[in-house]
Amino acid sequence: MSDSDIPILVVDDAKFSSAIIAKVLRAGGFSNVRFTNNPLEALRSLEKRPAEVIIADWLMPAMDGLELARRIKKMDLGNNHFTYVMLMTARDEVDAIHKAFDVGVDDFLSKATLRNLLQPRVIAAGRIAKRYNELLKSNKHLQRKVKELQTTDLVDPVTGLGNLKFTLDRLEALLKQTESRGGAGCLLLVGVNNLDVIKNQFDQASIDEMMSGISAKIRGLVRPLDIVTHPESNIFAVITPQDSIKNCTSQSFKRIFDSLYMHSFKTSEGYIPVVVGVSIAAADSTTGYPTAKDFMNFAYDGLTKSFDTGVVTAHTYDPSLTLNRSHSA
Repeated sequence: MSDSDIPILVVDDAKFSSAIIAKVLRAGGFSNVRFTNNPLEALRSLEKRPAEVIIADWLMPAMDGLELARRIKKMDLGNNHFTYVMLMTARDEVDAIHKAFDVGVDDFLSKATLRNLLQPRVIAAGRIAKRYNELLKSNKHLQRKVKELQTTDLVDPVTGLGNLKFTLDRLEALLKQTESRGGAGCLLLVGVNNLDVIKNQFDQASIDEMMSGISAKIRGLVRPLDIVTHPESNIFAVITPQDSIKNCTSQSFKRIFDSLYMHSFKTSEGYIPVVVGVSIAAADSTTGYPTAKDFMNFAYDGLTKSFDTGVVTAHTYDPSLTLNRSHSA
């Protein structure tokens, strides 16, 4: 979706400022814009068709902008959606602005600056909303996939490796061991980013051969005491204790990425090239010790970034980044 396609809803009961907004947005090429002068009508419109950017007046007779923002953010929670709310105001009191941020307002714009600042602010707001909604969608997908793979069996029949439940059990044991004995716990995820494409081109038997080949390749690249598992259809995990968190870096495991990226695995139908992403998550006494589920989710986020960037990602555990996870192992 280009910047011009950003879904925008303008809520303003003042005809003069509404006319200015319409003119500025039209000049900027924005084509997906709705207007209403009634906040209640705005909420009904959003129930039928969500927007990514709301431009609303702070002071309106039926409902002020703060109450409108509060209701929109509440609606977003139920719809797994993010709406960027921008209020137009002449107010500059610090207390009022803090109150607005508390209810979920994302930005402010003076009506006196609409002609000069509205267009770039809307572009920035749209890009933020788009990225946030992409992450919400990705997290929901991960949550569903993880739940589907949570079975009572411990072994993946194709690779002979432990499945998701086994991975979480071993990861929990590693974190407890690290907490009591020192050192660092490190979780490496290797994801096959082009598995969906491969499934459209090869039969299941060949795909199973490929996954077995990847499994053997990873096991040959890690230490004997490291545990290799297969928690998800396109993901392999390496659970590895380290003497120091300084060893849990992208450079430390770059050989795994280099050995697998665009490597072709021989099958009965020919060679199948794979495109991989690699994520590294690390925790020790300085970062605090997460639950196995939180640690796995933290590593999943890094793998998504690796898929997007094409490079190895490495992050030390940050508990503040797991507080609002919508997906859970």
